[in-house]
Amino acid sequence: MNPKLETVVTAILDGCRELSLATLMHDGNPQSDIVCFVHQGLDIYFATARDSRKIANIEHNAQVSYCLFRPYAGWPEIKAISGHAYAEILSDESAERSLAIRLLDARFPDAWTRVPEHGSSRTTIVKLESWAMKVLDYSRGFGHADIVSIASKRKCE
Repeated sequence: MNPKLETVVTAILDGCRELSLATLMHDGNPQSDIVCFVHQGLDIYFATARDSRKIANIEHNAQVSYCLFRPYAGWPEIKAISGHAYAEILSDESAERSLAIRLLDARFPDAWTRVPEHGSSRTTIVKLESWAMKVLDYSRGFGHADIVSIASKRKCE
């Protein structure tokens, strides 16, 4: 990804707090959920209940899609990302999970006072490693989009 476009992507990620996550259920139907997220570079992290439908879907098929957009007052201000990613449930002992929790705590400090940490409701952290993005930037013209392929350490099958 060229540096100018990466700056646009980072600004969009910085300007958003929620994204819509699409997963695939066991019966083949899609499911969409809203999650609050943080990011480190292009890697996206969110917390959810370990026994949530999202986690069951990700365990069944780790390929996900997501979309997010910054608030806007008029069409020329629209900036958004629609992405494809590999979802990884981070192990409880991983350093990356600790990093994600620190980032989440900094961005959403009040939320962590409400998170249950017991039984089947225990919180888990998911990392989204994007492998493709459609980056909308209407400031460059109505409907302008850049399609980006991202080298991934993972191969989705």
